[in-house]
Amino acid sequence: MTVVIVVIAIVVVAVLAVAATRVVGRRRAQQAERRARLSAEARGHRQELEASALRAREATEAAEAHATTAERHRDRAELLRTEAERHEQIAAREAEQAAADQQRSERARAAVQRHDERAQEVEERLS
Repeated sequence: MTVVIVVIAIVVVAVLAVAATRVVGRRRAQQAERRARLSAEARGHRQELEASALRAREATEAAEAHATTAERHRDRAELLRTEAERHEQIAAREAEQAAADQQRSERARAAVQRHDERAQEVEERLS
């Protein structure tokens, strides 16, 4: 009877050992699966990080390029404004000169007409 109890105890211990081994194996498999899943997730986040960093660098470079272009356009606009003001001043002076020349022309025509009339009067007296 002791032998039977010892055999039963050994069988129970063996069954418990096999069950414990299976439980430990399942846990290890679950942990390995969890590590693999987390590792893949971390790789995905690293890839997204790299892609976001690249987009950020590209956006920064584009912003700098646009800022440089905007500054060049501002400088060009200021130059054109200055040039337009200069042309406006020249146009105003030319308009004043044209008005003065027009008045001088009218006075000269009036003088021509007076001299023509006097010349005719003198010619009439000669005849």
